[in-house]
Amino acid sequence: MITSRQNEFVKRVASLKEKKYRRLYGEYVAEGAKQVREAVAAGKEISSIVVSSAYAGKRPEGCVEVSAEVFSKLSGEAAPQGILAVLKLHEPPFAPPAGKCLLLDGVSDPGNLGTIVRTANAAGYEDIYLLGCTDPYAPKCVRAAMSGHFFVRLHAAPSLDALTGVGGPLAGLPLICADMGGEDVFSFSPPRRFALVIGNEADGVSAAVRERCAYTVRVPMRPCCESLNAAVSAGILMYALAGRGA
Repeated sequence: MITSRQNEFVKRVASLKEKKYRRLYGEYVAEGAKQVREAVAAGKEISSIVVSSAYAGKRPEGCVEVSAEVFSKLSGEAAPQGILAVLKLHEPPFAPPAGKCLLLDGVSDPGNLGTIVRTANAAGYEDIYLLGCTDPYAPKCVRAAMSGHFFVRLHAAPSLDALTGVGGPLAGLPLICADMGGEDVFSFSPPRRFALVIGNEADGVSAAVRERCAYTVRVPMRPCCESLNAAVSAGILMYALAGRGA
């Protein structure tokens, strides 16, 4: 059992809380019994599984045991469950979507991004293109996604042109912009294939992306409600549009 916070393995795992080290080592952390179990079930490449000496669950074969004090250094939870997995960060090829997809334009809050990933997995949006978003492998984002990372493909886009320009994965695909000035999504008839665009929490979809959108839709609301959280709005729109393509 590892009891020192200065242990090299402990310091490396702890460093994965920071983006620069996630990129340096090509790894990220998924914490909690459910996420570890589903990472294994999904066949993800796992570098190591770490358990606390206080962990009451079944210990996976080959796991690394650390003291409760050391685990608290590794954990991002207020009340750690005592188990986490270090996973290889494999980014998929920058390719066209296999089916329904999202384009997230400047989503900056990791909790929102993780919730969108979680809902996209549930609703069958298997490809998510990220343009100027927060790091999807940040601990808060992975935690909010609740295993969604294991079942969707996350594509980081270097630029809008790389996405929608000639040869880009979304070239020729109609973009549907989420905006309060759009058509009621529940009366809208979407095309058979599309990318749903969700913008920044404060500023919405950027002007550059908006110019390339073929449609604009909104979630209808009572006049006394100014707006919805980005992740909530994205979830409603995903389900409203799913399976309704012409």
